[in-house]
Order: sequence, then structure tokens, then C-alpha cells
Amino acid sequence: NNKYKVKTSHKKNLFLTLGKIICLLNLHKFYEKFIFKIVKKYSRNKQILKKIKDSSIDYIVVFNPFWVEEPVIAIEAQKLSIPIVSIIPSWDNITTKSRMVYKSDFYGVWSSIRIKELNEYYPYTLNKDVFVYGAPQYDLFWRDDFKFSKQQFIDKYNLNPDLPILLYTLGSPLFITTEIDVCIKFCKLALENDLLDNYQVLIRPHPIKDFSTFVSKFNEIDKRIKIQLDVQTPKEQKNRFMNNEMLKNWVSTFYYSEIIVATSSTTILDASMYNKPHINITENLSDDRKYDAFLKDVSYRFEHLRKLNNEKLLNNVKTWDEFIKQLLLFSQDKKSIMNKSNEIVLHLCEFQNSGNYGKIFSTQLIKILKTNVE
Repeated sequence: NNKYKVKTSHKKNLFLTLGKIICLLNLHKFYEKFIFKIVKKYSRNKQILKKIKDSSIDYIVVFNPFWVEEPVIAIEAQKLSIPIVSIIPSWDNITTKSRMVYKSDFYGVWSSIRIKELNEYYPYTLNKDVFVYGAPQYDLFWRDDFKFSKQQFIDKYNLNPDLPILLYTLGSPLFITTEIDVCIKFCKLALENDLLDNYQVLIRPHPIKDFSTFVSKFNEIDKRIKIQLDVQTPKEQKNRFMNNEMLKNWVSTFYYSEIIVATSSTTILDASMYNKPHINITENLSDDRKYDAFLKDVSYRFEHLRKLNNEKLLNNVKTWDEFIKQLLLFSQDKKSIMNKSNEIVLHLCEFQNSGNYGKIFSTQLIKILKTNVE
């Protein structure tokens, strides 16, 4: 982020310089220990500390140790010597998120590959108990009560029932800022190459972004292109939250789609859960050349994606010609695009999805805590 996007200031440059000096002098471990002590010394929330003291708590489970609110509770609990279980909530968090600011007694990760990353990025976890649990949110993909009927889904977005759905998923606009421009360009090329006669293009924006301002740009291209404008949390909701309707939307979208387009996104895993092929954009297909190096870094050098590429599990495209050609071929032959869905699921979630990730999670959690008591 600092390399490509963040606006510079004297304050930011000072911290970056300080960080570089600490790393060059190989003082980062000592610095982190110092930070741990400082963070633990001061009380961030005395009410939380009081509530913990007044409760009969044996363990505290933190479901996002990289976020803001949860670590505050963990830090206060540590002062009372309450054991902490930290759950790493995704496949990329260890290598892409900010540092954890406290130490846990136990850790839970999606797959065994993440254990190696955890030990490498946080060496003090080498002597900690770590359990693997898959990804319980995907249990919903096995539940029929979390799917709209096909007709309900078609009517919801006014889709063409005679065409296979090409789902174009967009990532956070705070990360790859060119994604919307690339999506618009794709829709123009889809029209020029008659892909709109072969596919029902459905665009799924990222939940963090209000996409309504872009609708007119897509309507100008062709009104057959549809957009899911209901993936964001309703404005009346104080916090970002997925209610049952939004969850059904998420599950149904991937269930009824034929092929998914993404830019190094977790939606590739969403698609793989239903054995759907994908096209992964790995290069900068926008007209702004200053993002060339950034997209290559994301696609090939980010640790979690590099491993998938090393095992050749992703169907990558680097050019518009390659992109359009794959879709034209796929419209004629559904086996023309490599589909490594099963391998992707095993790589990222350790176990095939049979609707039992939640059971695996609870079983492993109880097992590791019982072992500690004994």
C-alpha cells in the first residue's frame, strides 16, 4: 500500500524510515516485544476489564485477531491470565494483514499450509497449539434453505433464463482501484464480441462499496448487463452485517452461476465450493500503466496467491485477447477451461466441503482445550 497508493506525508515517511532502520538492524523482534509490553501495560477499556473480572470465563475465543475491537478484549483478558484462542478467519490474513498485537495460547487456521505461514511470520507460535478447522461459513453452501429457487433468482435480477450466468466479481475498491474500469472495459468487449448473446453477465460488487453511482455506465453499454445492487449492508444498519437475505443471495449467486471472473479474490474459493470454473485476471488490463507492477506483485508475489500459482491451481489470464478467447471457447465447450476446484478447496480449507466445517471447528477446538486441561 505504501509503495503504490498511500499519499505521502512527512509523518508517514518518518515511520517508514524508522521501520526500515529497525529491519536493517535486525531489531524487529525486540521492537515487537516492546510493543507487546506497551500495549499490555495500558488499559484500553476499563469496562471490558471489569466485565471479564465479573464473569466466570475460562477461555476467550477471538474470531479476528487482526481487527480493532477483538484484540482489545484479548489484551485485557491476558492481564487476568485467561487463556486466549485466536482464530485466523481467512486464507490470506497471516501474510497480508497488519501484525497481531498480542500473543495467544492457541490458534485456529483454515488449513495446514497456514500453520507454516503462522510459524514463519510469528516465530513465537512454534511452541503453541494450532488446530485446523476448514472454513465453517461455507457450510451454508450445503443448505437448501439458504438458496433461492432458480426462478426467484432469475426474477430478482431480471436475468435471461436461457443463458448461462457469467458472474463478474469485484474486489474492494480500496485495494485494486482499477477493477471497476477493467469491468467496464470487459462489458464493452463482451458486447463487441457477441458474448452477451452467449452469456448473462451478472456483476457482483464488493460489499464495502455503494455501486449505485456506476449503474448508468453499464446501462450505457447494454441493458442486458445486470448488477447485484443489494450486496451491501442496508444503510440503516450501524455495522456491516449479512442478514439471512444477504446470505441467501451470496449462496444462490454462486450456485446458479456457470463461470466466475475475479481478480485474485476469495470469490474463486466461493466458486470452487460449487465446482465452478473461474477466470482469474492477473495483470493490469486497465489503460493506466502505473498499475502494471502492482498487479504483478499481487498476483505472483503475495504469499497466499503465489502458492496457488506454484501448484498451477488458478486459471490465469494476462491479456484481453486471452480473456475473450477463453469465454468464446467455453460457450461452445464447457471443458475448455481448466477446473481445479477440488484441489483449490483442499489447498485452502484442508477438507472437502460436506457441510461439516462447523462440526470440525467445534470438535478441534474442544479437543485442544481438553488436552490443555489434562
